[in-house]
Amino acid sequence: MNKNLGWKTILILVLVIVAVWTLYPPQKRLKPGIDLAGGTSLIYEIDTQGLEPQEKRGLSDRMITILRRRIDPANIQNLIWRPQGSTRFEIQMPLASAEARLKRQDFEHTLTDLLDENINTAVIMRSLTKSPEQRTEDFNDFAKGYSQRLLILENLAGIYDQRIEFQAKRDQLSQQLKDSEQKITAARIDLDRVKENLTLWTSLDPDQLTETLRQFDPANTDLLKDHINIYTQWADTLEQLTDPETGLNLRYKNARNILNTMSLTEDQINSCLDLPPDSSARTKAVEKLKTDFFDRADKIDKLIAAHGRYYPYKGRLDDPRDLQRMLKGAGVLEFRILPTVDRSELTIDEMENYARNLTEKGPRFASDNNYTWCEIENMDEWTRGRETIAAFGEKYYVLASNQKDEVMLHSPSQKQWKLEKAAPGREGQTGRRTIDFTLDERGGFLFANVTGKNMARPLCILLDGLAI
Repeated sequence: MNKNLGWKTILILVLVIVAVWTLYPPQKRLKPGIDLAGGTSLIYEIDTQGLEPQEKRGLSDRMITILRRRIDPANIQNLIWRPQGSTRFEIQMPLASAEARLKRQDFEHTLTDLLDENINTAVIMRSLTKSPEQRTEDFNDFAKGYSQRLLILENLAGIYDQRIEFQAKRDQLSQQLKDSEQKITAARIDLDRVKENLTLWTSLDPDQLTETLRQFDPANTDLLKDHINIYTQWADTLEQLTDPETGLNLRYKNARNILNTMSLTEDQINSCLDLPPDSSARTKAVEKLKTDFFDRADKIDKLIAAHGRYYPYKGRLDDPRDLQRMLKGAGVLEFRILPTVDRSELTIDEMENYARNLTEKGPRFASDNNYTWCEIENMDEWTRGRETIAAFGEKYYVLASNQKDEVMLHSPSQKQWKLEKAAPGREGQTGRRTIDFTLDERGGFLFANVTGKNMARPLCILLDGLAI
C-alpha cells in the first residue's frame, strides 16, 4: 500500500511540475476572459435578404465556422464566438494586458525607426536635377560615409547626365531633320523616295554616295548630302539611347533598379521574423539583412530583441478595430486578369523585373499601379499556366493586373457590387466540381465588362486578397 502511495505521490508531483512549467509565466500563457480582463463585445446581424426559410436555419453557426476559419484558424486570438438565434452572433474579445500593449508599441516604434533610415527614391531623383555642388552634398548625406552606397549614387548620376545630354542632342537633330525635310520638299524632291533610300545611302562610301545622288537628282546632291549627314547623326544618337543591350535608357533603368538595394522593406523584415526564432534559417536571414544593410546592423539587432519580447503576445488581437477590419475583409470576392508571356502587355524582361523585385524586396515593393502581386492560397492546388509566378520567403505569388477593365474590386470610391448566392455545382460536360455564384445587377455588369474585354485571358479569383 505504501509503495503504491509513493508512486502515486511522485506521479502527482511530476504532473504538477509539468503543468506549472507549461503555464509559466502565467501572465504570458494564461488568457483571461472578458469577465476578468475586460474587453469588447461585438454583435453582428446577417443579411438574409433573398434567402429561403430553410436556408436561414443554423445560419449563424455556419457563419461563425466560416469566419473563424479565416480569421482565427489556429484559435490563438482568445475570441469567444456565440450564436444568438439563426441570424445573429456575438464575438467577445478580452482586453489585451497593459504589458502586451507596451511590448507591441515598443516593437512598432523600433520597426518604424529602422524603416525611417530608407531613402526615398523620389528624393534621390530630385537631387540629380540640382547643381553638381548641391548634388555632391546630397549624395554624401545619403551615403552616410559608406563608399559602396556613394558609388551607386555616383554611377546613377553619371548615366543620368549622359542620358540627358544625348536626349538633348537627339531632340536638336530631330528638329534639324525636320528643317531639312522642309528644304527637300521646297526643292520639289520626292521626300518619300528619299526616306525609302536613306538606309541604303548611309551604308555607301563617299564616292559611291556621290555617284548615287547624281543619278537620283543631279541638281540637289549637296542638299541631299546634308540631309543624309543629319540623319546619320540622329540615327547614331538614337541607337546609343535605345540599344537593347548597351543603350543609355537600359543602363539608366538598371542604375535606378540598383537603388532598391539601399531600401529595406517591411516585407523583408517580416519574412525574416516569421521564421522560427531559434532556427538556423532565422539566424541566416538575420545575418543576411545585417550584411545587406550593414549601416543599420545595430537597429536590426534592436528590432530582433524587441520582437523577441513581443513574440509571446504576437498573434493576439490588441484592438477591437483590428478585429472589425478583419471581419470587414473576410469573405471578400474579387477578380483580376493575369498577364501572360504570350501577349504584348508585358515583355519577358518586364515580367522578369517584376519577379526579381518580388524575390528581393517583397510583394508590396514589387507591385505598382499597373500590376500587383497576389499571394496564392495553396500552391499545391494551383494549376500552372502561362502566368508569372514567383516566391518570396515561403509564400508564392502570382502577378495580376491592376488596370481599368482588367479588375473587379471593391472600392469605397465606386458603387458597390455584391455576391448574392454561391453554391457547389458541377460542370456539364466534364462533371468537374465547380462553384456556382450569382452577382447582383451591378456585379453582373462589371463581370461582363471584364470578361468581355479580355477574351481568352486567364481570370484570377481572389478571396480575402488570396488567389484561389
